[in-house]
Amino acid sequence: MWRAPALAVLVLGLAQATWGQEASSPSGGVTVIAVEFPGAEQTSRTYLRSVVRTAAGEPFDEAQAREDVDRLLKTGKFLTVTLETEATPDGVVVRFPLSERPVVQEIRFEGNVKFKEKKLLSSVPVSVGDPTDAYGVREGREVILGMYRKEAYGEAQVTIDEELLNRGILLYRIEEGPRVRVRKILFEGNDAIAPNKLQQQIQTQTYVWIFRPGLYDADQVESDATAVQSYYRDQGFLDARATWRVERSPDGEELTLWFTIVEGPRYTIESIAFEGNQVFTDEQVLAELTMAVGNPILKTELDRDAKRLQTLYGELGYIYAEVQAVQVFSATPNQVLVTVRILEGEQVRVGRIVVRGNERTQDKVVRRQLDLYPGDLFNLTEAKSAEQRLVQTQIFSRASVSPVGEEPGVRDIVVNVEEAAKAGDFLFGAGVTSDSGLVGSIMLDIKNFDVFDWPRSFREFIRLKSFHGAGQRLRIEAQPGTEFNRFRIDFTEPFLLDKPIQFGLGGYYFERERDSYDERRVGANMSFGRRLHWSFLEGWYGELAFRVENVNISDLHFFAPREVRDDKGDHLITSTKVSLVRDRTDSRFVPTKGDRFTLSYEQYGTFGGDFFGSLVSSYAWHKTLYTDVEDRKSVLTLRARGGAMFGDAPVFEKFYAGGIGSLRGFEFRGISPRRGYKDFAIGGNYMLMTGAEYSFPLFADVIRGVFFTDMGTVEEDFEITTWRASVGFGIRLQVDFFGPVPMEFDLAIPVSSHKDDEEQIFSFFIGTVF
Repeated sequence: MWRAPALAVLVLGLAQATWGQEASSPSGGVTVIAVEFPGAEQTSRTYLRSVVRTAAGEPFDEAQAREDVDRLLKTGKFLTVTLETEATPDGVVVRFPLSERPVVQEIRFEGNVKFKEKKLLSSVPVSVGDPTDAYGVREGREVILGMYRKEAYGEAQVTIDEELLNRGILLYRIEEGPRVRVRKILFEGNDAIAPNKLQQQIQTQTYVWIFRPGLYDADQVESDATAVQSYYRDQGFLDARATWRVERSPDGEELTLWFTIVEGPRYTIESIAFEGNQVFTDEQVLAELTMAVGNPILKTELDRDAKRLQTLYGELGYIYAEVQAVQVFSATPNQVLVTVRILEGEQVRVGRIVVRGNERTQDKVVRRQLDLYPGDLFNLTEAKSAEQRLVQTQIFSRASVSPVGEEPGVRDIVVNVEEAAKAGDFLFGAGVTSDSGLVGSIMLDIKNFDVFDWPRSFREFIRLKSFHGAGQRLRIEAQPGTEFNRFRIDFTEPFLLDKPIQFGLGGYYFERERDSYDERRVGANMSFGRRLHWSFLEGWYGELAFRVENVNISDLHFFAPREVRDDKGDHLITSTKVSLVRDRTDSRFVPTKGDRFTLSYEQYGTFGGDFFGSLVSSYAWHKTLYTDVEDRKSVLTLRARGGAMFGDAPVFEKFYAGGIGSLRGFEFRGISPRRGYKDFAIGGNYMLMTGAEYSFPLFADVIRGVFFTDMGTVEEDFEITTWRASVGFGIRLQVDFFGPVPMEFDLAIPVSSHKDDEEQIFSFFIGTVF
């Protein structure tokens, strides 16, 4: 009975010998009796068997064997790999004939002067004993070129000796060329666009000692020329062309880079047509566009208008709408026809809302940031805003709001969040400033606190498994210093009773030495705030706050003025404060565009029955004037702040100016009306400050420069008797030293002051967190 199968196997083997060794392989339960690798001389059989999955004693699988061919090729050790099978009475022999790549036996460098051979050898990704993989060899060449270009050898050339490579010797021949720095970048032919606009489009930069190496790279310059040409065409110069050339210094080490532009005519829009719009009429769509007939054709406008229309549709539930603005040349010279093509899709409403990823955070903490409910039209703009709000809570490191489902006209919302890695931050820090001397900081900050989640055991408390998950915030901070001491504890509930009302409760202790007295404050505050939706205050934030504190004035200077002596002792003060804030900046901490306006009035009352009030307003405006190729922004900031006191306010509540964050060029609280034998500051009832600041990158993301002017005054009455002003320059550094260390150094020269003002040319701040 065994002879029939054996005969079939023999016939199959003869057929394979007749028609070629890579004929169809046996299958159907035939066993592999051997796996061979003809041609393997340098590669061990153990390694080869570890790569392939076909093995002796296993059933033969042709598909798996062909995958083994790919696995062997992917190792990079072989030039070719094929598959052969040989049927025998006992089973099948599987062979993988292969040709090995030569092994690198030696790595050499010729022509290198700038870099030693040891440095080059440690940088290239190829080692002796590696196969002569073409990719690795070319990568080594690119690494060497990159090293030279970083050192301003922009014309360096690196070649590989292919003949030696075939014998296992990897030789990199290096022609270093001169060390070249770009000293000037000039443009010619650019009548319509200013050079500074074109400079923003290129990555090549001029040499500035320490700050910019001025590297010359011909490949990069070619890309820069293409970028300039693309920019021109995006501005409507559809026929524009840009080329480049260099002019060398006599020693060949410095060059001037010229970009030559042929602008051509600027094309304008002859007509605007619409396709596919059913929800909106042509007139309604046209009203949303910034481009117009007769205007230059600008790519930025086309893209912005398409995005605006897509957003408009997305706000009405057409979440799959697609908008494309297409331009074609007109028969009329120098004009184009624009067609806005709209694919509206179906209108979608919200189905279920599902929250995922919140392992320890309550569902409601996520849901209340989403202003969408079942049955609402699916608003994509609101969905994106909710993602931002979730991340801004600092409870979640990531958030996404996505539509899911296939039911006609309905999509469920899946909110995926990723909780922050830490339940809270326990931070130690230290700093020193010209305003406040040496200051330490110890802080516990829990951003996802739950006042009702009490621990069931001491171990649960120690492991931070309690007081967590309700989206509340608890912050405890102590700041001991050489000139002041402060302690604060603050609790915030962002949604009081699950309503969009932020509730805050805090207590504090503060003491500081002033020029003519010591001041100590102990108090508590409570606040209620919410986002306003009234027509004229849409987007504003309003807050009502209450404060009670005891202020103690003691240790008066022997020559303290009468105004200070009158306020000696304890003062029990209560106050009610109403605030309005409109913040349209892109970042609360480092704004680069937008503005922020605040207005507040605080009414005070003392235990003795005296009443006084304080009205304060501030405005700051930010605009990015330039963004370089590394996405670093140069930002202009304008700001103003004013205040007025009403009634007989004590010296410790009046206005003072001077120092960091106020008027640089003057000491902290160095601007004030003065009294007494020593001309001690007593504070003013009226304050006005303005300023401008231009911040720009100097080196990487580490150093920024600042030009600024500060102006203002503090007066006893509603008048201006002396206008103070200063101009200056500053440096901002961000250094890693046990964490980020921000440093600020400012030099400011007063150009207008009062004879009694306390001036300070140099001011600084250095702080860190451990």
